[in-house]
Amino acid sequence: MSKPLPALIFDLDGTILDSKPGILSCLREALDTHGVDAPGPLDRFVGPPVEEWAIELLPHGSEDARAALVRDYRSCYDREGWKDGSVYEGIRELLDQLRSAGFPLYVCTSKQHRFAVRILDAFELTGLFVAIYGDRAEYASHNKVDLLAMLLRECKIGADAAWMIGDRIFDIDAARANGVRCLAAGWGYGPAEELALADTVAATPAEVPDLLARCSL
Repeated sequence: MSKPLPALIFDLDGTILDSKPGILSCLREALDTHGVDAPGPLDRFVGPPVEEWAIELLPHGSEDARAALVRDYRSCYDREGWKDGSVYEGIRELLDQLRSAGFPLYVCTSKQHRFAVRILDAFELTGLFVAIYGDRAEYASHNKVDLLAMLLRECKIGADAAWMIGDRIFDIDAARANGVRCLAAGWGYGPAEELALADTVAATPAEVPDLLARCSL
């Protein structure tokens, strides 16, 4: 009897969606509104939960100040930022190919659940996934390790029967903490030193099926 195909759990930003323009535009607006000066490029804030980068941007700020920064960023993203993105070339074809082959597909993203579903709906991708897990304000933890653990538990997926596919260290760390193998999306935002920590790296979406087959032997 053949072994069941593993569940493939995709990150959203930097893996399915090139969402950097909308994220950075709203981040700049929120920073300007609150008079916050962020040294260095802002690209490092694409990927981690908003609550995490609020702490980095306001290390000595109050909880109220951080909450206000997060609120204004999300208000901008809700209004217009979510529209400013595109599906990576080859991703739609990859998802269709994997689903047709029988792989169960999931999304696990630090983006708020409502934004993730709205964006996937807009690009007509929602129906390809068994379930979409995004962050929610009511969660006690906004860490991707815990979100992935919740997905595995609630969807009854064994750690040895899943792959996490993502582009940043947050995806790799979440996979490792949950005993899940990780395929790094080399077409996303992660630097080479982060990607090298994954079990394998695909330079393009087209490489994913062969790498999965090779690593599953």
